[in-house]
Amino acid sequence: MCLLVGVSACLKVEQLPSFEEQLATQLAQIDVYLTDNGIAALQDPNNLIRYVIHDEGDGSESPDLTNCVTTSYKGMLFNGNVFDQNNSISFPLNGVIAGWQVGMQQLVRNDSATFYIPAVLGYGNQNLPGIPANSNLVFNVRLKKIGTTYSNTTGSCN
Repeated sequence: MCLLVGVSACLKVEQLPSFEEQLATQLAQIDVYLTDNGIAALQDPNNLIRYVIHDEGDGSESPDLTNCVTTSYKGMLFNGNVFDQNNSISFPLNGVIAGWQVGMQQLVRNDSATFYIPAVLGYGNQNLPGIPANSNLVFNVRLKKIGTTYSNTTGSCN
């Protein structure tokens, strides 16, 4: 009977969780990890990520999405596998994953911190080299500089 009506009528459409549902589930996973590991983390004002400041910097201003930042970082999965790191890289803040955009705005120059980022604010359902789809992420970061413009020619913030 399905062939007469059409194949699509016979297929069940799987309802994917909404962004809010995914975020809530992934933050709950992060909170369990933090509790199990005795980590006292802060949350940003919009409750999107968790973070820990290890060393307070000497700045008084935080970057916003219009700024360029220079940072060092190490990106890891929750199992400790490192998927990326850099000792000094500059980029426009509005050009990186949403979890970084949120996290960097919590820091001042020379702050050292760890961001615990839910997958929906990271790489989502993309499978990337070293990062399975729907992976919550950990980034150890240091905000070295806040600039106003990014130079594609030099790869630096001014």
